[in-house]
Amino acid sequence: MYKREFENLLNNSKLPKSLILYGSCFYQNNYFGNKILKNLNALPEEKLLFYYDEYDFTLAKNFLSQSSLFGDRNILIIKTDKTITKKELDILVELAHKNSTNHFLFQFFGDDSKAKNIAKAFTVKKSANFVRFFKPNQGEAIFLLQSRAKEIGLDIGRYALSHLYQLQNEDITLCINDLEKLNILDKEIEICDIDKLIYGLGSVGMDGFIYELLQKKDIRETYSRLMDLGSADEIRIINAIESYIGQLFQFYSYIKINGNFDARAVLGYPLPPAIAQERSRLCMMFSTKTYNDMFTLLLQSEYSLKKMQNIDKNSLLLSTLIKLQSLL
Repeated sequence: MYKREFENLLNNSKLPKSLILYGSCFYQNNYFGNKILKNLNALPEEKLLFYYDEYDFTLAKNFLSQSSLFGDRNILIIKTDKTITKKELDILVELAHKNSTNHFLFQFFGDDSKAKNIAKAFTVKKSANFVRFFKPNQGEAIFLLQSRAKEIGLDIGRYALSHLYQLQNEDITLCINDLEKLNILDKEIEICDIDKLIYGLGSVGMDGFIYELLQKKDIRETYSRLMDLGSADEIRIINAIESYIGQLFQFYSYIKINGNFDARAVLGYPLPPAIAQERSRLCMMFSTKTYNDMFTLLLQSEYSLKKMQNIDKNSLLLSTLIKLQSLL
């Protein structure tokens, strides 16, 4: 089902009994998942939520098989980045279809290619369907940002939102997080407020810059673009590198202990499959000693930037980046 058709059904309260939401935009998955539950006026006692590894087929089946003990409906919600067999999904969809008061919402945060097969369980003849969310175009993204700003009482115009969206490299999740930060100003947000308070590193891809740095590639062009932003000062760049390498070390430690990569176990949330694959590969490129040497260098540089007077901060940062690449 196309997104526009889904929104029409949502607005008219004519949703299928079972739905699977998936796609490359995790924010829209969560956003519309919440709107579905709000549309159903779902009460806490009517819902059974399985979050990631909590999923248990027997419990899910029993929940949809029985009459509701406390409310009028049984609403099953599963949020996971792992696939569920089509056989199990067929049974859950059938149980939701057979009982007029049952509802089943499956929010899949895994690889799109894996979702295509399991989505086949959600057939129209069983009052079920699927919705795939692609990266929103700019108009859709601004609408989502406006909706969130309204929810939190943030006064911000369309032009400022467009500026933020471009500044963060069209990453809607980053923009949503930034709206929460901007809300502390308790005033109408203007473009100058965004430039002052938000790092603005997404426009040239800070993650991409650090990735190139750790791959020992030529970073001069990307570095110049970062510095030209004005809001990307030396300390912020050092802090961003420390945070990135710190996350890599967490993944490295987890793999060493458990023998596998699990972003949710480390971070508390899943990463997009492409990013997860990149991080799992990159984190194992460095030894424990190399991690220690990188942290030592970065902390020393951060201390110098914050405490030393009358120094050329740009030269110190460049020197740090060159030394860092020499450690790899």
